[in-house]
Amino acid sequence: MWQDLEDTAWDHMQAGNTTQAAIAARLAIAAEPNAIDCYVILAQASDILGQKQAYAREAVRLGEQAFAEEIKDAPSEDFPFWSVLETRPYMRGLHTLSLALWDDTRPGARDEAIAVAQKALRICPNDNIGFRFLLPEWCAKQSRWAEGAKLVSQYVEEYRTETKMWAALYAYHNGDMECARTHVVEARKLNSHMTGQLLLKHPPKPLRSEYVAIGSIDEAKSHAAQAYDLWKAEDGSSDWLRQFPRR
Repeated sequence: MWQDLEDTAWDHMQAGNTTQAAIAARLAIAAEPNAIDCYVILAQASDILGQKQAYAREAVRLGEQAFAEEIKDAPSEDFPFWSVLETRPYMRGLHTLSLALWDDTRPGARDEAIAVAQKALRICPNDNIGFRFLLPEWCAKQSRWAEGAKLVSQYVEEYRTETKMWAALYAYHNGDMECARTHVVEARKLNSHMTGQLLLKHPPKPLRSEYVAIGSIDEAKSHAAQAYDLWKAEDGSSDWLRQFPRR
């Protein structure tokens, strides 16, 4: 019965009805206190940052309790996280917690957000949720350049425009202009709009849609909304980026 309530809560979340989602989630928890996803729902439904973090922490705590040995031994081919459906609420809890911490401007919160995301990547290198798309920005903004560079080097061969552009930024920051240029050229083969959006007078506004088409100007805007200020902070970056044709 509690699982039916949990499903109902997710249906309400997808419909944008957070109030009814929270009600259904609380009813499910009353029947099953270890319903991890219901704490994730409560976290995502809350508009109070402290509550969001508290609910997400409880989801993570329950997940780490339920999968203690598997987390300790991860990554393991015998227990591939995310492929095992039972772990997905825990992974969603990690994702929700990391985002809630990143939104917190108090001292230490953003470094904790990075730690949570790094832990998720350690236990699930396939990264089915997308922590690797958060960490390049987060590490750079926290001046943790070495960690960010190591991360992007692991995923730069993926067919992902933004990963190649992050790799370019990290290479530029480290003074490796040849490597930076190679990554920008590769990124522009996938999306020729990329450098143009970074050269605007003002950064593009974040897109409301979670999904953008590969190669589209919206994809370039989405990346620039994250990376614009970081590029601008690098000496000479605007002149350097102008060598690439703009669209």
